[in-house]
Amino acid sequence: MMINTVLGPISPDKLGKTLVHEHFVCALVGWYAADTVAPYDRKAALKVNLEACKSAKEVGIKTIIDCTYNDGMRDIKLYKELAQKSGINIICVTGLFTEHMGAAGYWLVKTWFTDVSKLMAELFIKEITEGISKTGIKAGALKVASDETMTDYEKNVFKGAVIAQKETGVPIITHTEGPKPGIEQADLFVKEGADINKILIGHVSNSTDINYHKAIADKGFHIGFDRLGFTFYTQDDICVKNIAELCKQGYTDRILLSHDTVNFWRGRPITLDVPKELADAMNKSHRVDHVCKEIVPALKAAGVTDKQIETMLVDNPRSLFTGK
Repeated sequence: MMINTVLGPISPDKLGKTLVHEHFVCALVGWYAADTVAPYDRKAALKVNLEACKSAKEVGIKTIIDCTYNDGMRDIKLYKELAQKSGINIICVTGLFTEHMGAAGYWLVKTWFTDVSKLMAELFIKEITEGISKTGIKAGALKVASDETMTDYEKNVFKGAVIAQKETGVPIITHTEGPKPGIEQADLFVKEGADINKILIGHVSNSTDINYHKAIADKGFHIGFDRLGFTFYTQDDICVKNIAELCKQGYTDRILLSHDTVNFWRGRPITLDVPKELADAMNKSHRVDHVCKEIVPALKAAGVTDKQIETMLVDNPRSLFTGK
């Protein structure tokens, strides 16, 4: 099998060290309503993201999956330019965000007349097999999301993604909101007959409970400690402790690592209402080289071997695409 990148297909053995959940450019639905005061500065976005790619490349990252969903305002042509100039493999996704934070209104109206999951699947399949809009760039993965409890709308998105996965064979990466919805996501995927070997349940590190992580992995899914450095959710020392313990207990081949960075926001940037000390710490750590520069040494100090780290950063991303 081959994997779609923004510059064309590559073989799985070309992925190398991979960050599985980042965002070069992202937006919240409705950002364009403030375009008068906060217009999209594409030149600035390119500059910021070239620096991010440079930082990633310097620590050995070869591939980045940009998990920006369709209603997060992907800049597909920017991704192509970044890949051309940086030499990083960039994989973009097709998919939809949560009902609360995404563009649900467009689809909810259609539920009055038809099975909307099939319409969603049609979109996803076309973007994987033919290309996104008129760019000719094909998505290499699916991205879906749910809130702390899945809504009927979100269940339709997941069903559409499973239909598209069965048709195209690409992996599915999820966003989970809060500390517990991964189990519900996993159960729905099983019910719909998805290829669970090609599914990453994301943001499990929103929870500090290692039993939650194990419960998802025990069902056969990959699990994403993919908000490392994003200490608004869980402190890195807790994540390191849990990852090390999971590796000790035999779960190394289920774990993938990333940061969930957003290098550039369309519209006004998001500012978090948190204590300055916490905001400063997160701004310092939430960057694309954080896993390699800080998390990997911390994992080694906690007893994780070089081979286990290679498994999480190289072998498991490849397995996510191949299912093997």
